Amino acid sequence: MRITSPPKSIIGIAGFVALATACQPPENEPVETEVRDGDLALPGTVGRFETRAMTMHDGTARIVHYLIEGVEEHEVVLADGMEIPRDAVVRAQGERNDDGALVVEDFEVLELPPQPLIEPEPYAPRRIATILLTWEDTGGGISNAAGEQDMYTGEKSTNVFYGENSYGRETMSGRVFGPYAIPRPAGCSATAIAQAAQQIFTERGHRLDDWRQIMYYFPPGVSGCGWSGLASVGSVEFPARDSWYNGSFGCVVRNQELGHNYGMGHSHAYNCPDGVVLDAEACSHVEYGDPYDPMGGGCGHINAVQKGFMGWLEGCNFVDGTQDGTYNIAPLELPCNGTQALRVPTGDGRYYYLEYRQPIGEFDISLSGGVIAHVAGEINSFGPSPYILDLGLGGLMQEGDSFTDPAGGVTFTVAEDLGTHAVIQVEYDESFTQSAPTCIDGSEPGMENGAVGSLECAAEPYPGDSEPPTVTITAPLDGDSFDPGADFLITAEPQDDRGIMELELYINGEPQFKLYEPPWEWEVTGIPEGTYEFGVVARDSRFWAPSQAVTIDVGIQDDEPEDTAGDSSGGGDPMGTDGDDGQPEPEPEDDGADTDGDSGGDASADDGGGCRTGGSGAPMSALLLLALGWVRRRR
Repeated sequence: MRITSPPKSIIGIAGFVALATACQPPENEPVETEVRDGDLALPGTVGRFETRAMTMHDGTARIVHYLIEGVEEHEVVLADGMEIPRDAVVRAQGERNDDGALVVEDFEVLELPPQPLIEPEPYAPRRIATILLTWEDTGGGISNAAGEQDMYTGEKSTNVFYGENSYGRETMSGRVFGPYAIPRPAGCSATAIAQAAQQIFTERGHRLDDWRQIMYYFPPGVSGCGWSGLASVGSVEFPARDSWYNGSFGCVVRNQELGHNYGMGHSHAYNCPDGVVLDAEACSHVEYGDPYDPMGGGCGHINAVQKGFMGWLEGCNFVDGTQDGTYNIAPLELPCNGTQALRVPTGDGRYYYLEYRQPIGEFDISLSGGVIAHVAGEINSFGPSPYILDLGLGGLMQEGDSFTDPAGGVTFTVAEDLGTHAVIQVEYDESFTQSAPTCIDGSEPGMENGAVGSLECAAEPYPGDSEPPTVTITAPLDGDSFDPGADFLITAEPQDDRGIMELELYINGEPQFKLYEPPWEWEVTGIPEGTYEFGVVARDSRFWAPSQAVTIDVGIQDDEPEDTAGDSSGGGDPMGTDGDDGQPEPEPEDDGADTDGDSGGDASADDGGGCRTGGSGAPMSALLLLALGWVRRRR
């Protein structure tokens, strides 16, 4: 069959990749990078520039820059102040260091990354393909069903995690593919593993361009891979595409590596001597020190600093407590219009961010509750790296707990812990110039119960999606007749409380064409004689549901034998259900069959979607396969 794909938007970057957490440019202020004129004296090393964050097995982290050329990964080291646009193709010159990395002395940009044609919606659904891999020689890995549970359908899946943490602003919509058996690589090349996965993915009839992010899980056993998780570093509006999982697919690594794709850095802690809380000289750095946040080492809610960077908290969710007084902070787990983080200046030019945590929702349910203090710079900094402070019990300050900045200037105290909210007392000494409290966007925070800060919040955390979508074929109608060679539209109307991820058209029980956005219609041109049964499957971020079956006759006369070309002899169910509960039967193993490599449809059954069998419908006839040039996605 021949399929005409809809136009694709060009994805670009919002800014340029930061070199390290100490010199990260603001998200909305991209650094201007000089494009050299191509007069380098030596050929140098050419490749696409990419930055990756590595989660090492030993608990450390690395930020590494690469030039990617085919499957070759050339590690490069940039001088202070040297910045290269993410995804740009560059030629770099320099000397190799003792580790074999190229220390870049000069570079020229051969090709800038594509820029967006229009400003994209910052909170469009995150379309993620999770590709599971296994080794041809030994097998291993996780099942498709386990991957679906972890990513999308489970109560503590990544989909539910980001939905609750973002108060409904993020939708992780996607599919799990595989497991695919690939040869075990000789060395630890993430690029080579990705390319092997992409090759078999496309051979099975899937399209890489249908997915904005791609996750690659593979079993342990690759020589030289000292990391458990690896991710390309991007930004909120323009996430990087790739992340890798070396035998690790737990809550922390899944959610952390995707967080790196959006530009989040790690959430740290200080390791300090007894009696010391915040002293740059006395305390040491702990890379994954935040025990509650998956950008650290836990799987509770992401902290307020990171949420501010992602845009999930904004405006009066943050209040600058720059005056003596009492301040309200509502639970971080709830969707609120009110105050959820109090910001107080430190003596070293940063801020204390105070947030209130309670044992509510799917991910903070085990917390004992209390006030957590982090130290960080401005929240719009690229890849914020907040430090949790060891205050109270396990970092949770209780009613009556107090802390004074080591440099002097401010003391904050948990005056009340009321369960519904906490009240913080802030006191400044004479060295601080006080000013009226403001929201982070400059507006006034208001007052409630005699304290600064609104407490307008929802009663419960944002819930996981619990309702499947519905879909109705609106044209043609069941029983319609057409003349051979007729032209018409197949149209569908889906509904969902969260949003539709995709619609897939079935013809006589076989999946054919997917759509990812409206208009939900397929164009039929010159349909041949026969009887045809149409159906549509709708998917949201967690569930799928089939439409009713619609049968049409094309040129069939009542007094003539019925043409069986394209006929589904079982009738009644375009998705091949078992006829009992209207639900498709489980998918068979993927045999790699594909009706047409250009289809973009799931001709194979490797994605756990649960609607691939022919069921009571007979397999599509050879004549129908040859005739499917008459239907296509409508542009």
